[in-house]
Amino acid sequence: MKFFQNVALSETDQLIEVAKMAEELGFFGLATADHLITPATINSTYPYAPDGKAWWDPNTQFPETWAMFSVLAQHTTNLHFMPTIYIVPMRDPFTLAKSISTAAYFSDNRAILGLGVGWMAEEFALTGQSWTNRGKRTDEMLEVMAKLMAGGMVEHHGTYYDFPPIQMAPATTKPVPVWVGGHTDAALRRAARNDGWIGVNYDYDDIPPLIAKLTEERKRAGTDHKSFDIFVTLNELPDADTVKRLRDFGVTAYNNPPWLFNGIVTSDLATKRATLEEFAEKLIRPING
Repeated sequence: MKFFQNVALSETDQLIEVAKMAEELGFFGLATADHLITPATINSTYPYAPDGKAWWDPNTQFPETWAMFSVLAQHTTNLHFMPTIYIVPMRDPFTLAKSISTAAYFSDNRAILGLGVGWMAEEFALTGQSWTNRGKRTDEMLEVMAKLMAGGMVEHHGTYYDFPPIQMAPATTKPVPVWVGGHTDAALRRAARNDGWIGVNYDYDDIPPLIAKLTEERKRAGTDHKSFDIFVTLNELPDADTVKRLRDFGVTAYNNPPWLFNGIVTSDLATKRATLEEFAEKLIRPING
């Protein structure tokens, strides 16, 4: 099982030490969140709160994802890095491909693109990207970015992007895995066409039917013969037996939520280490040895 620690909403000046501790304790990777800004007024519905309201303080820090991963990679050897989730259609594919390939280069292929299509329309308005076509545009962006990151002269003639032969360097030496978040039919289809699915804030009983849907979508897409990761976070911290049952269903990665989600608003490194050690003792060692 690939265990992740989510460091979203954490103190930025502690992240290097947290990364080193996570690697020492057997975590597979770190996950984080993605936002460019926090508006004073958010009219968009936040899908992860019962009242639909975004609840974090505007002072909450969201470091630029791929720059942060490039830095953390210099202080670790095996730890992987993934945003959960990165709002792909809020950007253009050229800048994003350059950022991801740079992080992949400096991390020796330890970067994973965990993506979604976003929920905050206000951010799209600021970046000049269309909100209404973000799903279909994401699909084409993935095609464009895969071409760019593979290296060599490439061209593309699609619905949203059309360009003559160009080359981006550095290219990646391996394809960057693409894991897709969301539970809508469109999100599950998008995940099935790619390398993995991200499911967060679920109860245990929600997972098997979602995996069954994913399996059907992968059969339809003709990708069911390929390796595929399933990354989940449950609303309540499970015990080792529960995670083993999830593994039997096909789950390959489990995410420990951010400290803030467990009521720890701010904390020092000693507190963070204690919670990481507790998680490792409860889940990582019994399952992975």
